[in-house]
Amino acid sequence: MVLRLDDVPRDSLVLRAYASSDFIRLRDLAIFTPDGRRLPSRTSLDEVETGGRILRLPRVHVPGPLPSRLVVSYQASAEALEGNSHTGFTGKRPGYLGGAFGLILGRDLFLLPDAHQAVRHVDVGFTLPPGWTAITPWERRDGRYLPGIRGRFAAEHLISAAIGLGHFRETRVPIGATSYRFAFESSIPESLSTRMLADLEGASRVVGRWMGRSLGSTYTTIVIPDSPEGDEIEGEGWATGQGRSLAPLTPGRIRTFARGLLEAYLVHEPFRSEIRDAREYWLVDAVLHGSSWLAAVRVGALDEADLQRQAARAYLEAVKLSNVERDLEKLYESQLKTRLTREAIAPFLLTLFDQELRHRSQGRLGVENVLPLVFSKPRARSLWAALPGGPRAWRTFRERYVRGTEVAPVSRLFALGPVRPRPDPPGGPAVSRLTLVFTGNTYGYLENCGCKSNQSGGVARRSTVLREIRKHVPEALLIDAGNAFPHSDAGERPSFLTDEEQRLYLATMSQAGYRASAIGRTELLFGARHFRALSAGATFPFLAANVFEGGQALAPATTIVRAGSHRVGMIGIYEPPSGPDAESILERSSASLTFLDPIRTLKEKAPALRREADLIVVIGRLTPATVRRVATECRGIDVIVSTEDEAPIRAGGDRDSVVADRDEPGFIGPVLVLYTSLANYGVAQALLDLDPSGRIVAASQQPFMLTDQVADDADTRSLLNRFYDRVGRDQAAAASVVPPFTGDVERMNGSYVGAGRCAACHASEFAQWKSTPHASAFKTLLDRHRNFQPRCVACHVVAFGASQGYRLGDPETALANVQCEVCHGPGAAHARLPSFANIRRQVPVQVCLACHTPDHSDRFVYEERIPKVRHLPPGGERLASGH
Repeated sequence: MVLRLDDVPRDSLVLRAYASSDFIRLRDLAIFTPDGRRLPSRTSLDEVETGGRILRLPRVHVPGPLPSRLVVSYQASAEALEGNSHTGFTGKRPGYLGGAFGLILGRDLFLLPDAHQAVRHVDVGFTLPPGWTAITPWERRDGRYLPGIRGRFAAEHLISAAIGLGHFRETRVPIGATSYRFAFESSIPESLSTRMLADLEGASRVVGRWMGRSLGSTYTTIVIPDSPEGDEIEGEGWATGQGRSLAPLTPGRIRTFARGLLEAYLVHEPFRSEIRDAREYWLVDAVLHGSSWLAAVRVGALDEADLQRQAARAYLEAVKLSNVERDLEKLYESQLKTRLTREAIAPFLLTLFDQELRHRSQGRLGVENVLPLVFSKPRARSLWAALPGGPRAWRTFRERYVRGTEVAPVSRLFALGPVRPRPDPPGGPAVSRLTLVFTGNTYGYLENCGCKSNQSGGVARRSTVLREIRKHVPEALLIDAGNAFPHSDAGERPSFLTDEEQRLYLATMSQAGYRASAIGRTELLFGARHFRALSAGATFPFLAANVFEGGQALAPATTIVRAGSHRVGMIGIYEPPSGPDAESILERSSASLTFLDPIRTLKEKAPALRREADLIVVIGRLTPATVRRVATECRGIDVIVSTEDEAPIRAGGDRDSVVADRDEPGFIGPVLVLYTSLANYGVAQALLDLDPSGRIVAASQQPFMLTDQVADDADTRSLLNRFYDRVGRDQAAAASVVPPFTGDVERMNGSYVGAGRCAACHASEFAQWKSTPHASAFKTLLDRHRNFQPRCVACHVVAFGASQGYRLGDPETALANVQCEVCHGPGAAHARLPSFANIRRQVPVQVCLACHTPDHSDRFVYEERIPKVRHLPPGGERLASGH
C-alpha cells in the first residue's frame, strides 16, 4: 500500500487503523518525504472497548517537524479467521484474497489521519492481475476511484467500503431513483445468479417500500461465493453498497442483505432517516433485527407464522431474565443488559404492534404501511404521531408493552395449544405393552471430561442403564431421534480427531443395540458426503424420508423392526430449521439438498407402512407446530419422537393462560408425542399400553439420568480407554487439536524450564501455586484416563504443541500441570538472566479464557476466580485455592 498525503500538519502526524490488529496486520511500514528521506515513526496499539470486547487498533505516530506532503508505504495482510485457534473458529472471514477473487474491506487496508473528519479528497488506484477488475461503491473517474458523496464523507466511504477484486458480471436494476448494481463473481453459474437476482431485487423493492423513498444514485452489491476452504466471507455495508458471501443465497443471507440495506436507510449517513426522540430509538433496532427477517418472508424464502413463533419464544426467554432491560424507551440509557432487548424484545414488540394495528384497522393497516410514514424524510416522524388516532389512542399499548410493565399476550396471539395426558378418543382396554427407549440431541457425546459443573452423561453410563432396562424388558425397542453427530455452534470444522470420536460414538450405539436413528441437523451440518463417510460403519439405519440429493434419497425412508410381538414401522423425517433457528453453516451445507414437505411426505409414507406394521413411529426433527399438523392431518401415525421441543405453548386451555417456552410429552388426539429433552444427559423410557386393535390407550414416561451415581459399563469403558490410548499415539490426532496460544509466536517458539526452576527465586509464589488445583491438573487426566486425549491434555500442561512444550505420551515430566509458564510465558531466558523485560508479569484475561471456555469451564467468572490463583506480596494472607 502507498498513501500520498497532502496538507500534513507540521507538528506531528497520527495515522490510525479502524480494524483490530487481528485483522489488519501492518508490515514494512515506512514514512518518506517527497525527496525520498525516511522519517522515524512509532507503531502502537490503542485499546478500545466495544460491545463488551477489547479491540486493539494500530496507531502510527510520526513526530514533527514535518513537510506538508508525505508518502506512507506499508504492507497490509487483511486475512484472518474469526474466532481463535483453541476455542474454535466461527467459519467466517472478514475479507478474503485468493487466486480467483477477493473481497477486501476498506478498514482492513487503509490508515487514516487522526483528524479524518477534515479529509476532503481521496482517490484510490489499484494494480491488479491481468483481466481482474475492482468493484467498489466509489465513483470512477479517469481510471481512479473517488470515495465520498457530494464532496463529503470521503474518509468514512473509504474505510467502510467492501471492495471486490477479480472477474465479475454486472447487472443494474432501477428501483425508484436508485440504480441497484449487482456484481456477481464469475464462478457463480449464470443460472444461479439469475435466481439470486430475482430474490435480491425483490428484497430491495420490499425495503424501499417500507422506507418510502430511494437511496442515492447507485447502490452496489458485490456477490461472491464462500472461500475455496468453505469459509463464509463477511463483508461490510454502508450507505452506497455492501459485499459479502451471498452465493448460494439462503434465507439467512437474504436477511443479511436486507439488513445491510436497512442500515443504509436508518444508520449510515448521508441517507439515514434520523429519529430525534431517544424514547423511540428502539424502533431502529426492531426494524433491523425483525423486519430484515420479514424481507425474506416477503420474497417467499420463509414462513411468517414460524418466524412469529420464534420471535415470541425469544421474547419469552428474554423477559424471564432479571437483569435485562424491558423498557424499550430506556434502551440507550439503561445500566441493565440490553443486547437481548435490542435483538429479541424490540423485534417481537414490533410484531405484536403489527397484530394490534391490523386488529384495530380490521386488516387494512399493518407495520409495513406505517414505516414509510415514519422514515420517508431525513428527519423521522414520531411513530405514535403517525398512527391512526395519534399518541393518545396508543397510550395503553405503549405503557404496558413498550415500557415493559406487563408481559405481552403471547398466549393469545402466538402460542400453541397444550398436549393432553390421555388419547382422544380413549380406545379400548389395554391388552399389551410396548417399551420404547429413546434418545436424541446427544451430539456424539462420549463422556464428561471432569471440567464442567454438570458431569452427567456418557456412553459407558448409558450402556449400564440400557443393560438394566433389558434385564426387565428384553424386547425394549431402542431408537434415536437424531442429532447424534457433534454440533458446532461456532461453525468449527471437523478434524481427524472429531471424526474418529464420532465413529467411536456410532460404534457404541451399534454395541448398545440401537435399531434406527433419524437424520437430524448435526448429521447434515457439514454436508451429505461427511454424513455418509462417518455413518458407513453403523449397524443400524439412519432414516430420512424427505431428504434428497441430486434426485436420490440420502437415506432409507422407513424400516420395520420387531419388539416382542409387535411389528413397529419407523419413518425418519426432517424439518429444516428456518429463520433465526437456522445456522449459516447448516444453510450453506444443505444448499445442494432437497427437503420435501414433511406433511406431504408422511401422508404418502404412513398408509403404505401401516399395511406392514402394527404401530407407526415417526422420528426426527419436527417443530411443535408441525407436530400438531402431523397428528391431525396424517392418518395412521401412532407416535412422534422429535428432537425439537421449543415453541410458545399455552400451559392450560385458556387463551390467556401462562405460556411455557417448551412443549411437553402427551397426546394430540390419538397420537403420542415424545421429545428428547434429556439430550446427552439421560435416556428416556416410554411405556405404551395398547388395546386389542393396537391403538395406544395410555402412556407413561420415565427418565434415567446418567449422573455420576451410575457406574460405567465395563465393556464400553474398555472400548473408550483403548480409543484414548490409540489416538494419543496418533500424530494426526495430536495435530488436529490446535494449541491454546497458536497465534503467540513467543509462546510457540520459546524455551520452557518448568516450575521447579522458578521455585529457587520465587519460593512463596511456588508454595502458593502448589496449593491450587492448577498444580495437580495433570492428575485429573490420569484419574480419568484422559492423559492421552489431546483435546484435554492441551490445557493441563505447559505449552502443548509448542516447539519445546509438552508432547503427548511424555511421562509426567517437568511440563505437566498448569504451571507458571502457562500464565507468564516461556521462562528459560528469564531463568538464565532474571529481568522484568524477559518475562510476562501481568496475566491478561485472554490467557485464562484460552482454556476456561464455556464448553470446558461453564461457571468460570474471571473476576471471581483470579484472586484464588493470584500471588500475594510477602506477608500477605494466602487466598483460598480454587480453579
